[in-house]
Amino acid sequence: MTKILIVDDDPNVALLVKMTLSKHDGYSLEIAKNGDRALERIREAPPDLVLLDLMMPGIDGIEVCRRIKSDEKTKFIPVLMLTAKRESADMILGMEAGANDYITKPFNPEELVARVRVHLRIKALEKEAAAKVELETALGMSVTLQHKINNPLTGVVGNIELLKDWEKLSKNDVDEAIESAYVCALRIKNIIKQMGKLNRVISTPYIGDQKMIDIDKSLEETKE
Repeated sequence: MTKILIVDDDPNVALLVKMTLSKHDGYSLEIAKNGDRALERIREAPPDLVLLDLMMPGIDGIEVCRRIKSDEKTKFIPVLMLTAKRESADMILGMEAGANDYITKPFNPEELVARVRVHLRIKALEKEAAAKVELETALGMSVTLQHKINNPLTGVVGNIELLKDWEKLSKNDVDEAIESAYVCALRIKNIIKQMGKLNRVISTPYIGDQKMIDIDKSLEETKE
């Protein structure tokens, strides 16, 4: 169930928001009466969306929003600021802190519901897109490993097969087979090491619709 955290020091406003949203879509709704409690609940059980009052005693909405957006675990949670203030300077501060949208009080119930739905939908689409990118990256890694490692792996296996009959080989042939297998194994080790350094990937066409990772270009991007 979609979890929404309502943060407002005015219990009447918080209850009105909760009642408005409770009539729609089966949300799980929770109220936090101040910034400290809100941050505590967000750390304990991150919600899917936060409706956050701008002006509160103690930690105000701007600071709460800033902390949400600066934390890697919570930065993608949509934050909608609720405020009676209409000054553009306050709206700019909220947006600079990372707020996704603004709703002025007194709010229109239909507008509130619509904005909440829009931002939840955007979050769902972003999550879907991120999952697709992760899958494509994983597939690209698989294709790359298969392509890059296949030749040296064949060399390792071939030389090991050759060494099974080492008694029939000259010492020089044995040494060459061991050296060749070692070089191939080092190539595999180096490929895996390079891929472990990547934090950005650049894909290149492979066969059909398949894509593989261009390790050299990806390493250049990583260094930058």
